[in-house]
Amino acid sequence: MSESPSVDQQDFDAPLVAAWQRAMAAARRPLQIPGHKNRYAADAPALGDDLLRSLVRDDLPLQGGVDDNAFTHHYLAQAEALWSAAVGADHCRFLVGGSSQGNIAALSTITHPDRPVAVDRTSHRSTHAALVITGARPVWIYPDLDPEFRLPIGIPAADLQGVSADVTGCFVTSPSYVGSLSDVPGLAAAAHARGIPLVVDQAWGAHLGFLPGRGALAQGADVAVTSVHKALMGYSQTAVLSMRAGLVGRGQLDRCVDLVATTSPSGTLLASIDATRAVLERDGGAALDRTMELVTGMRRRLSAVPGVVVLDDSNVPGGVDPFKVSLWLPRTGASGVDLNQRLWDLGHGPESADRDTLVLTMTLLDEPAFVDEVTDCLIALIEEGRGEPRAGASAAVWSNEPEVVVTPREAFFASRRRIPLADAIGEVSAEQFCPYPPGIPLLAPGERVTQETVDAIAIAGRVGRVAYCSDPTLRTIEVVDSL
Repeated sequence: MSESPSVDQQDFDAPLVAAWQRAMAAARRPLQIPGHKNRYAADAPALGDDLLRSLVRDDLPLQGGVDDNAFTHHYLAQAEALWSAAVGADHCRFLVGGSSQGNIAALSTITHPDRPVAVDRTSHRSTHAALVITGARPVWIYPDLDPEFRLPIGIPAADLQGVSADVTGCFVTSPSYVGSLSDVPGLAAAAHARGIPLVVDQAWGAHLGFLPGRGALAQGADVAVTSVHKALMGYSQTAVLSMRAGLVGRGQLDRCVDLVATTSPSGTLLASIDATRAVLERDGGAALDRTMELVTGMRRRLSAVPGVVVLDDSNVPGGVDPFKVSLWLPRTGASGVDLNQRLWDLGHGPESADRDTLVLTMTLLDEPAFVDEVTDCLIALIEEGRGEPRAGASAAVWSNEPEVVVTPREAFFASRRRIPLADAIGEVSAEQFCPYPPGIPLLAPGERVTQETVDAIAIAGRVGRVAYCSDPTLRTIEVVDSL
């Protein structure tokens, strides 16, 4: 059997990890699912070893694997309680469907069919999926954009004060994809003054919950969605949905999580969330400080390059994610698209890029030598690609303010017809056109098609992938047949 990772239970408490280790060591031969029957963790050869062993050997289901079929030992509940205590939550749920699952469950918790809800339009596409599921009517709110960089610098609390009085809740994204932070305390105060909950998609900022006073819940949010796999160490797809009691009911949140959850969650993935929390509680203080220092040093060196603008606390009013390095490049004449390709060729693929920006995500696992190496490399590539300074152009996903004609649910399930995208001006979209990254729709179901949107889709298609539309060539669109 493959050797399991060792965890010293005297150092910290990780009940789900310990249960996973015991289950792996037991080498059971189950008479139930999963179909691989744990055989790839054994020494004996198994069918498809050459392709499957290294991929599947550590896979254990939660039900009938890490715990029994009735969850008699409550290992998952224990681990969730420990995470809640660590981030100042009253209750949380571990997720294996990523923050997408968390956003859908969270937004479902605070909405009602055909009732308005205030939503940050620069939020991830999963929020649009939640609107389709719930039938809620979005009242879009928008981030401020820096007057020169045209990048989002946070949702102002005043935006919430200006929306209709009957909204059932507010949903914002902070940190943004480029790392800017919104005024969560101000948004929470504005929401609570109206008696409605604030949900924060903090997918990119799970580490903030382990920094005193920096997490969304600590700043007054009622619900926070965090990805454990983005800036922390969990398996891909792992996330946590956490809440504070008061304006959000635990039972309602649990029902909405269960609505979109698999009934066969991976115990291995879930245990990686438990392990991540335990490591952060044991070693996180020093590791978080070290990473923030490394990022600060990296930003300082890049800011010294003529023409490079680095987003940081000096030019973003609400501050920035301490793990993000986002560059604005027009003054250098260099292309973010070209830099992105060169870095990918060198094995250092960035988070995202367009002509004017380059976004890098640093984590607790980035060593000082690597950070220095990447910084040296990036400076050299910028100098190599230097050209005439140019005016910056805002990416359409940040400045898009669509007209909502019908609810996303109505459009999604409406009778539809396919027409050329170029001929769709004035029609109502029945589908989504979403550049990925960052995963923010340019056009969503229920929104009016405009010439500006069609032009933006064409530009996005030339520089990257436009996802979730029915025609990957971007030549046609499905529109609502009749209203």
